[in-house]
Amino acid sequence: MKVGLFGGTFNPIHVGHLINAQFIREEFNLDFILFIPTKYPVHKELEYDVDAEHRYRMVKLAIEGVEYFKVSRLEIDRNRPSYTIFTIDDILKENPDWQLFFIIGYDAFNEIDTWKDWQRLLLTIDFIIMKRPGDILHKRFHQYMPHIHCANNPVIDVSSSTIRERVKNGKPIKYLLPYNVEEYIDKRGLYQSEG
Repeated sequence: MKVGLFGGTFNPIHVGHLINAQFIREEFNLDFILFIPTKYPVHKELEYDVDAEHRYRMVKLAIEGVEYFKVSRLEIDRNRPSYTIFTIDDILKENPDWQLFFIIGYDAFNEIDTWKDWQRLLLTIDFIIMKRPGDILHKRFHQYMPHIHCANNPVIDVSSSTIRERVKNGKPIKYLLPYNVEEYIDKRGLYQSEG
């Protein structure tokens, strides 16, 4: 079973996440992609005080009805920091027959040597590196190249921070994320003022 792991804050999830996940699933012939919202991101500050449960529910709404997209509560329910190596260890313990591909943007991958147990991580699973607007991949990890794959995904210049700013300023966010996620944000008043 070939499984893509797509981690992030998803604050909120948007069409860029979904379109890239679709292209990557096809390009790498993955059985499914597992979205893993983080509870407390380790490497960046979470803007706006949006509860992890809200972010999980938005991902669940966004992938509703798509059989090859799933969402995990693994990091949401964890009561310790959401280090990727812990998540990988937990998933492989439960599913030792899965071949894991961790989906990550160029920007985050360029800083992977700041991650906990990053060398073991690069030897344990494969990485699929997504192109991001304006980013380039630094070739610093030659010895791990068999485990590193560059995706031919479209570069979609939509960001969660843009969506948050638009909501805060009363601007429409239609077409930037699925309608049911837009509706969820509106009904709960998310991102309307900085937390």
